[in-house]
Amino acid sequence: MPNDRFLLIKSWGCGFWSDVDHVMGQLLAAELTNRIPVIHWGPNSLYAESFKTNAFDLYFEPVSNYTIDDVIKYNYTYFPPVWSYDNVMVEDLDKITWAYRNLGEMMNTSANVLVSDVHYFIKPLINYIKKDHWAYGMTAHQIYRTLFDKYLKLKPDIEQEIQDFYDEKLKDKGLTLSVHIRGGDKVREVENLGRLNKRYYKEIENFSAMNDIKKILLLTDCEDILKEFLRLYGDKVVYTECRRGALSATEDAPHLQDYSAKRRKGIEIIKDTYLGAKCDYFIGNGYSNVSYTIKRLKDWPDPNIILFYRDLNDEKKLAKKRVKEESNRRLMESKNHRLEYSEFYGGVNTYVE
Repeated sequence: MPNDRFLLIKSWGCGFWSDVDHVMGQLLAAELTNRIPVIHWGPNSLYAESFKTNAFDLYFEPVSNYTIDDVIKYNYTYFPPVWSYDNVMVEDLDKITWAYRNLGEMMNTSANVLVSDVHYFIKPLINYIKKDHWAYGMTAHQIYRTLFDKYLKLKPDIEQEIQDFYDEKLKDKGLTLSVHIRGGDKVREVENLGRLNKRYYKEIENFSAMNDIKKILLLTDCEDILKEFLRLYGDKVVYTECRRGALSATEDAPHLQDYSAKRRKGIEIIKDTYLGAKCDYFIGNGYSNVSYTIKRLKDWPDPNIILFYRDLNDEKKLAKKRVKEESNRRLMESKNHRLEYSEFYGGVNTYVE
């Protein structure tokens, strides 16, 4: 691999595992384009401690022997062209326009440094996989599984903290079920989240009846859900000490809050996720990156894992609701336009003397 071709993977700037998902896609892109990956989560990361640190290195081992310093050279060329050696450490506030972020252009650029700060899933990258690459013929999930095992190595102290909790609370306790259930800002992201969350209890009953579950590891960002599980399942429930919020804390979810020790915020998410993958069975939210990461951390037998999605009837109802809301919005916009520009509709032009 040439040592003057890099893929700089900047922070996507969203939730923790969403950022890792972004990293996984770009690590595949680095392999497919014969580039050296350099991960640098700067100050826009929700999990950075300061503007000087690389937040990724707070939680994981580096994926290559190169750092941000190796990609900052005055004679290097950069793509997208908004970047240069003297600004690559800052964040592009206009990245939401996706200017020059076309996947085909990014994959084919000959620049020394390809800078990636927007999220591409694995699926569109599959089109660029050639027959001699290990990922050829694999599904997106299989590729994620391989990439997680290949590249994602926890810092030793985090790994030890996870193992200590597992040894104390779950090991040799019998069959274990991990349950990831969301409240907080997910209420805004997933319509009818409350209805989806009610489905957990029936499946917990089913798993318990068929498998004699001894411990339920609850992974949640919501204090109300924790209290409900303790009421229903008592001392079967195991949970980590982490910051939780109210059921519908859409503006103040824990991952959006400020921590005095920012690294702790990331560790809390990592710890829950890896512990969830250590259990025998798992029930999760199909709209959450935490649940998807638990699925990707090991090879689950199909009967041992459930991810909840809205059913078809829900999707149809929500589609009708969105169509109605859009129709009402356009009608109101039309009425306002008539009022503001009455001359266009046969009224008096108030701008003419």
